Amino acid sequence: MSTAKACCQIPPVVSNYEPIGTVENLGDLPVYTVGNKDSKKAIIVIMDIFGFQYVIGLNTKQFCDVLANHCGYRVVLPDWFRGKPATHDMLGDMSKLMGWLQQVGTIEIIKPQVDRVKEHLVSEGVVKTGLVGFCWGAKIAIQLSAQDSYYSAASLIHPSFFAVDDAKVAQAPLLVIPSKDEADLTEFMEILKQKPFGDKCKHVRFDDVHHGFAAARGNWEEGTADKKRATEAIQLTADFFAENIQV
Repeated sequence: MSTAKACCQIPPVVSNYEPIGTVENLGDLPVYTVGNKDSKKAIIVIMDIFGFQYVIGLNTKQFCDVLANHCGYRVVLPDWFRGKPATHDMLGDMSKLMGWLQQVGTIEIIKPQVDRVKEHLVSEGVVKTGLVGFCWGAKIAIQLSAQDSYYSAASLIHPSFFAVDDAKVAQAPLLVIPSKDEADLTEFMEILKQKPFGDKCKHVRFDDVHHGFAAARGNWEEGTADKKRATEAIQLTADFFAENIQV
C-alpha cells in the first residue's frame, strides 16, 4: 500500500485566504460550491484528512476557487467529516489515524454521500463530472471511477492509502501527481497503460515539495515552492479535465 509517512505527521498550515464560494447543505452534508453553475460539467473534490472547516481548510477551498476559474466548471467540496476532521493527536499514530479513517472514510461510507452530491448535480443539469482526490481521497476517486461512468476522469494529488492493485480496477483516465514523500508509482502507471484509456493517463512527479503541498499542509505564500507547485497541479488538472470530460 502506498502510504506516505508524511501523511501521518505533517500538520496543516494556517491560512488567511478568503474563499469566494458558498456552503450549501444537502441534508446534513455541507458542500462548498464555487464556479459556473450553468456548466454541464462539474468537479467533485475529495479533501484531505483535515477537512474544510476553519482556517486549516482554507487552502483546499482556495484550490477549488482557482480550479473553478481555470476550468469554467462548477467545483464542489463536500465535508464528509461534518466538521470533525482528523485531529493533531492522530498525527504520528498510524493506528489511531487508520481507526478514525475506517469510521468515516471508506468507500462504503463515502459512496452514498457522493451519490447524494451526484443526484444534486444531475438535477441541475450536470452531465459529466471529474474527481480530485487528495491523500486518502485518491483511492476513493479510483473506486468511484470503477463503479460509475458518470465520473469521466480523476486527478490524484499527493495520493496515499492505495495499492498497485487499485490501478487494476480503475475505469477512467487518471492524472497522478505524487510529491517527494510518495512511493515510486512506476508499476501503478504501467498497469494503467494496459487499459483501453491508458494513453490518456498521466504521471507528473513533484520531487521538490512534501505530501500535502496542494491542500491543507501547503504554504501558499508568494515565492514558495508549495505555491508554485500547487498552481502547476491546478493547471495540469484543468488541462486534464478539458481533455477527458466530454459532454
